[in-house]
Amino acid sequence: MFRKKRGDTTVGSIEGSYGIEVNARDDMLLRNLLDERGFESQTQFLEAYYGRLSQPAARRRVFISFHKEDAPLVRGLRLMANNPKVELEFYDNSLRDAIRSEDKDYVKRKIRYLINRASVLICILGNGTAWREWVEWEIKTAVGLGKGICGVRISGTYGKVPELMKEVGAPIADWSTESIIRAIECAAARRS
Repeated sequence: MFRKKRGDTTVGSIEGSYGIEVNARDDMLLRNLLDERGFESQTQFLEAYYGRLSQPAARRRVFISFHKEDAPLVRGLRLMANNPKVELEFYDNSLRDAIRSEDKDYVKRKIRYLINRASVLICILGNGTAWREWVEWEIKTAVGLGKGICGVRISGTYGKVPELMKEVGAPIADWSTESIIRAIECAAARRS
């Protein structure tokens, strides 16, 4: 498949060889990139980058962005990740309960803290997601913090994908375990 690379290979060399952009400094060492993003090898990293890694490379810290009307489906996603027979693994840093405050700056600080602890933001995509102010703000914040971004489409919905997700080339998964794993791992590899 891919030739084995030494750990002291630079990111710039990998980007040039494979024609990809990994959003890291050109002089960063491959071993440091792999360690930072949770991959065991260049091959595993590239499989994830291209959206072909169907097994989790690592347990990921995620923040789930969603509109409140989709909360029951988010609970289903969380249950899916807790099922020992399913190989979807992540630490969910997302809000479990609404922050009870009228102070938007306070709410933003709390959410920014949770997004900052995550490596990937998963946006649950339903019919009304693309035009929700808080979802848009969470995606923008994640991009600004250099987090991976991916979307998971709710079955039977056809709503627009938020524009910023399109701009960063965020992978979009359907509501199946393998598709979700591929999107999360792709987002982890392509962190902005």
